[in-house]
Amino acid sequence: MDLRQMRQFVAVAEELHFGRAARRLNMEQPPLSLAIKRLENDLGVLLFDRSRRAVELTAPGRVLLSEARRILAQTELARKMVQREAVKLPEVRVSFIGPALYRVLPDLIVRFRAAQPDVHVRLFERPSPEQLQGVLAGEFDVGFVTIAGTAPGDGCETQVVERAPFLAAVPAHWELAKKDSISLQELAEQPFIVPPAQYAPYETLDMFKNAGLMPRVTQEATQTNTAISLVGAGLGCSQVVATASLVPAHNVRFLPITGNVSVSHWELLMIWRPKLINQIAEDFVRFVQARVQAMPEWLDAKAIPVWPVS
Repeated sequence: MDLRQMRQFVAVAEELHFGRAARRLNMEQPPLSLAIKRLENDLGVLLFDRSRRAVELTAPGRVLLSEARRILAQTELARKMVQREAVKLPEVRVSFIGPALYRVLPDLIVRFRAAQPDVHVRLFERPSPEQLQGVLAGEFDVGFVTIAGTAPGDGCETQVVERAPFLAAVPAHWELAKKDSISLQELAEQPFIVPPAQYAPYETLDMFKNAGLMPRVTQEATQTNTAISLVGAGLGCSQVVATASLVPAHNVRFLPITGNVSVSHWELLMIWRPKLINQIAEDFVRFVQARVQAMPEWLDAKAIPVWPVS
């Protein structure tokens, strides 16, 4: 039994008429009838009950129809996969942290795809430490990370693509939310939600430590969006990058932080390893650099971002 015989059998089984099946297959009816008869002889079973008035599938015929459809579908899938691989689109592998999605990364991806429609951008959300390892290992071409000023080393290059101040995220139903701003002292006295130390070694607690304070940590949350959701549920306050305020959040108010704030802003860095990237990834890096140069507000560490961003 070969694929040609299967297609012929399926056509007859679905049409239940040799003439219509022959027209569907673009062949004459006698050769089709002969082919089905040979298939039945090879299998040693009758696949169709034939009469002058109707053609019907036998029980073995119904079994073969189910299996033949599955095999033909799998064959077509294999054909498409092989053809797709042969004309596989060039791609750039981009890893990122969640806060990159608030302003910068969507803008970059949309504009890069418009400029290079044949390039597929594969996105991977990962914590900064995992991204650093991935870029060093060649798993990712480009990463968008926050690394607290730590030198990436091993031939990596970096580019600051965004700076933004920190804000306090406060449950909107708390009395604190009625204020125009909140001091570090007041923030330290509230139940506080922080990322695990391995994901943000400096950004959160150092702001308090440098002012001689220590927040009352009651909850850890790996992702910024998770922390904001917990704030909205009333579990405590959190310190977030100001671009988070661009996204509507249920029951959350974002307040400027006042006081002796030594760690005043957050930085998003693009990181890549020139020796490991191809021309496509290099084009992406140059594109990002040009876009950052055209958007000076992205690097304004003091301004709280507002929509629309041009």
